[in-house]
Amino acid sequence: MKKVLLVSLIALGHCVSAQTYLPLKDFQDQSLTSGGWANQAVIGAVNWTVTNTGSPTDYYLKATGYNGATNDNTEIWFISPVVNLTTATNPMLNFNNAKNYAGTAVSVKVSTNYTSGAPSAATWTDITSSCALSTGGFAFVNSGNVSLSTYNGTATVRIAYVYASTTTAAATWELDDIQILENGIAAPPMSIAQAQATTGGDLSDMAGQSVTVGGRVSGFKLGSGFWIQDGTSGFSGIYVYDFGNNSVALGDSVLVSGSIVEYAPGASTEKTTQISGVTSFTNVGSYTAYPALNLSTIDVNAEMYESMLVKVSNAAVTVIPDTFNEWTVSDGTGPIKVDDFMYLTTPVPAVGAVYNVTGEVNHSFAAFKILPRNAADVELVFGAGLDETTAEEIVIYPNPSNGVINVKNANNATIDVYNTLGAKVLSTKQTQITLKSGLYLIQVEGKTFRVFVR
Repeated sequence: MKKVLLVSLIALGHCVSAQTYLPLKDFQDQSLTSGGWANQAVIGAVNWTVTNTGSPTDYYLKATGYNGATNDNTEIWFISPVVNLTTATNPMLNFNNAKNYAGTAVSVKVSTNYTSGAPSAATWTDITSSCALSTGGFAFVNSGNVSLSTYNGTATVRIAYVYASTTTAAATWELDDIQILENGIAAPPMSIAQAQATTGGDLSDMAGQSVTVGGRVSGFKLGSGFWIQDGTSGFSGIYVYDFGNNSVALGDSVLVSGSIVEYAPGASTEKTTQISGVTSFTNVGSYTAYPALNLSTIDVNAEMYESMLVKVSNAAVTVIPDTFNEWTVSDGTGPIKVDDFMYLTTPVPAVGAVYNVTGEVNHSFAAFKILPRNAADVELVFGAGLDETTAEEIVIYPNPSNGVINVKNANNATIDVYNTLGAKVLSTKQTQITLKSGLYLIQVEGKTFRVFVR
């Protein structure tokens, strides 16, 4: 599974936009050759491909010589458009890469006389030893800034990535975020996980200290602040409380300096780690926001996912919105609250309605909550909102149940109960049903309800 690394531009003294010699190739357009890139198959019929495996909203480049049954002899080149370094002073190549399985490492080469066609017609210099490469497990690493200053003053530079495999060994290699910039790019001095790190409880060891972190914006609240992430693993998200002073958009790569503060509204024993008192802010540019992390509803209630973008699926409403517009859903594993901090869900969710909910994880008033960002984050799978019902609407309660389920307003209709395998386990006109523990679908007069029995 792909894990994208954040890269934030840092120039000495001030964070500014650097001269770009090779525009960012991040494959989000799902095109192999856009921007003038070329694929050349020297041995075998395999080609580099663009995929989003493991990352539904994030695309990257992939090469493998494994054909699904055996390994093949393969040599394929991914060659950049011509790069003009005539005005360059300190050009740096930077890219992310990942691998898995045994096999030859991907190699990185530079040519000043390649034009098109067979790579063998040109002279290539291998610079792989200057690049940091992944050691396996599909773990993405950053190459580091690879100096191309040897080619300053040259207008015909091209970069190539070469993948090779044999019948005895075929590694999988993945590439992303390829670019050449003046002075290169670098990671922030501290990861978000380091800023969030705790030796006990939920309080950051960095509380009260000044930090500088970078990340991609995953959500924002006008007039309040924004959330950033530098990955999709636990502890890689944090909220920046800046009173809305800095304008951001989803996917923006930003660098932020400020103080680590532990904030707890209400009578909460757990606090939310955030950056406040922002002293510097730099918007490096627009990238692709990290995809929401798919979790069960019970797993959202964990410190490691605080301030991260998550998604729960097929979660039934168990408690309708209260006076604070907070409501509760469960996918059968346990409850999680949904809050209206950024978006007020309409129509008002009704008990038994099933949703897919995406949002930022927050902790306030002694409870973890999901904060949807907009209407698209609250997807109704089936059911109806309270303001879509009438006095005669069918109601299934309680849900979840300890075993006894009541069906209101069935009008003597047949009630069919199905298990998760789709098998009908009961058909009755009785409006009180006893079921064993599990997840069920109840159909009445053409309407379907999802029911959990503890």
